[in-house]
Amino acid sequence: MSRDDGGTKQTAPRASGGLARLSSVALMFLRLESDAWPCHFGGLAILEGKTLLDATGQLRIEEIRDRLARRLTRVPELRRRLHLPGLFGGRPLWVDDHRFAIEHHVFEVAVAFPGGDKQLLETAARIYEGLLDRGGPLWELWFLTGLSEHRVGVLLKLHHAVADGLAAVAIMGSLFDFEPDAPEPDMVPWTPKPIPGSWPLLVDNLSSKIQTLRRAIAALSHPLRLLRQARAFAVMTRRYFEKKAAPASSLNQPVRAGRLIRFLRLDVARMREAAHVRDGKINDVVLTLWAGGMRRLLKHRREPVAGVELISGMPVSLRSDAAIDNQVGTMVLALPVWQDDPSDRLRLIASRTRTAKAEQRPAAIMGYMAGLAATPIGKYYTTHQRASNVIVTNVMGPSVPVYVLGARILEILPIIELVGNIGLTLCAFSYSGEMFMVVTADATAFPDLEVLMEGMEQDWHALTGRRISAAAPG
Repeated sequence: MSRDDGGTKQTAPRASGGLARLSSVALMFLRLESDAWPCHFGGLAILEGKTLLDATGQLRIEEIRDRLARRLTRVPELRRRLHLPGLFGGRPLWVDDHRFAIEHHVFEVAVAFPGGDKQLLETAARIYEGLLDRGGPLWELWFLTGLSEHRVGVLLKLHHAVADGLAAVAIMGSLFDFEPDAPEPDMVPWTPKPIPGSWPLLVDNLSSKIQTLRRAIAALSHPLRLLRQARAFAVMTRRYFEKKAAPASSLNQPVRAGRLIRFLRLDVARMREAAHVRDGKINDVVLTLWAGGMRRLLKHRREPVAGVELISGMPVSLRSDAAIDNQVGTMVLALPVWQDDPSDRLRLIASRTRTAKAEQRPAAIMGYMAGLAATPIGKYYTTHQRASNVIVTNVMGPSVPVYVLGARILEILPIIELVGNIGLTLCAFSYSGEMFMVVTADATAFPDLEVLMEGMEQDWHALTGRRISAAAPG
């Protein structure tokens, strides 16, 4: 959740020294990643593709690579790779990739005939499954051709260790343009910086350890603060593991390989109107529809909904600057799937959201999760956690049209990673007056995902009296 009417901002800790050390949150995504749990995210943009095709209808891939390479000066993070220091060298860090080549990151693939939304989403899901190569910069950009109506898809895969959702939006703004005829930037020669040697890494690591020790000693002079922190740690431990935290249901199963992607397209102005007349905000509408979809899915599976409150984790922006990194915390919110009436459910969720913002500490919760991931049993507990049933995030994208090398973006569909036993996520992404409600699900655990999408659509109709303009086909 990272928008002005649904987010909470706090200051995130910054790395010490002049080296680009990975934060504990970034390391968490690297530690948890596996073949079944790729920890990259991204999005699928659908473009008016005529300007990207030549006279024969072929993608001008070499020209595209050249023009994107010119823009990498704006995002130096995309030329960096992971470096693992030796003994006593401290945490991993980002260094310039001396072997960087744009062709290793920008690819082309054709979708199956007839090139409709169904084939596009299936191709995107298949590409999304593959792990990124940790030997180079952790991102890929795929151009998907063969779509109907001269459209072209662009799929971004970006490792969560590199950036959070808002940073990904900033990357998009740097690589793409806000005018169809934006001038091409000059090609600026790039000279990679040398990798720090063993001695600078050792000194930086010792300095960091000394600072940590000083903070620990200083904390001893505030016993009441330590007591409050210990109590907060105990509360989070109970929330993460006790059986009554998130109710048991078929929604929580160990995530396996294979993804399904579905979406709904809503009008932002109508969402705002539906929210304000019920004392809520846009994010409350997102949560209301999400709860309604899950209510319908549970009933379809003949699972109880009476009195059931599913727990949703919600990423929260801690961002105070425009850096390309991870400055994200998390909140949890109980969603009243027992409430059948969408209007009453929206009012209740709006009240709970306000309370959660006032009472919860998003940075502390995320820090706890990152610390847990660093333990030898981190993956086991991630698979068996009872803190959340699902994940939902809300990201505010550009409010005006964006262009990829002159081609207008029609739709932007974010794709979120699945980890542990949370196989169902929703990302609401606003773009140019529309909200794209994109669900990413474990294909094995959610073969009936269409039931959830129908429930969300039904509740939107109940809130607004309007039908959704478009939805991904089954």
